[in-house]
Amino acid sequence: MADTRSLSNETALRDENVLRHVRQLGSARDGLAEWRLQRRTAIALIPLALYFVASMLRLATSDQPTAAAWLASPVPALFTMLFVLTLLTHAVVGLRSFLMDYVHTRARLVAAELLVRGAAVLLAGASVLAVLKLFLGR
Repeated sequence: MADTRSLSNETALRDENVLRHVRQLGSARDGLAEWRLQRRTAIALIPLALYFVASMLRLATSDQPTAAAWLASPVPALFTMLFVLTLLTHAVVGLRSFLMDYVHTRARLVAAELLVRGAAVLLAGASVLAVLKLFLGR
């Protein structure tokens, strides 16, 4: 009888340690939030991408000053920045999910995530700066 109680205590202690470990890693931490963000950015990309593609098709035959004048107006500038930022957010979340599934070494995972996030920040900054430069006329 004493062996049964100590065995159940050991099992309970082990399960508690495993639960503590699981709560700090993986989907128990932020998987649902990332899933929701991925879906929200995908839904937001539908109208933004349609607007962007339609605008680019309309501007395909125009010259550079006409395209710059179009992007200098408030609505196209805002929608272009929203499109780029939403697209980059969607890409970062998707790439992070891919990296979590296929990169098994912790150091490589951290390095790859830093590279992806750094590239996204640089692209976002350059894109917003370019649109603002045309919008503000400098």
